[in-house]
Amino acid sequence: MGLFKDVMVRMNRRETESKPPAVMDDDRIFLAWQRTHMANERTFLSWSRTSISLLAFGFVIEKFEIFLRHLVAFEEGTVAQNHGNSAMYLSLLCFVLAGFMIVVSGMRFILARRHINRGEAVFSAVPDLLVVVSVAVIIGLAFMLGLQRYI
Repeated sequence: MGLFKDVMVRMNRRETESKPPAVMDDDRIFLAWQRTHMANERTFLSWSRTSISLLAFGFVIEKFEIFLRHLVAFEEGTVAQNHGNSAMYLSLLCFVLAGFMIVVSGMRFILARRHINRGEAVFSAVPDLLVVVSVAVIIGLAFMLGLQRYI
């Protein structure tokens, strides 16, 4: 019970310590506040564009795999053989990462908006690390799946 009480005291203290900026007192403060909110919205939109691009990349991978199957079948004059579902798994990974990225960007936008309205300066590197890890995983999987065709 004491731990719960300590956490509640800290949360209440943090809420009382950080005061929202007096936005309407000065025009410069109001304009800076607006610019900060617009920057947060631009960041959210760029994350959304990135996740939509990742989603489109998943479709491109799948369509290109179908194209390659038909091209090989046309050149050999045989029915297209299924060489595995590696491209399907890679495109599904892109779809899942795109959905996850949209959810994380929405949560980040709401959290940043709350911090801006409260006047707090809180930063997180988690969304940036998410993009770097996602791109590294996709490149690594694409490289491994490409090597499987030659082995």
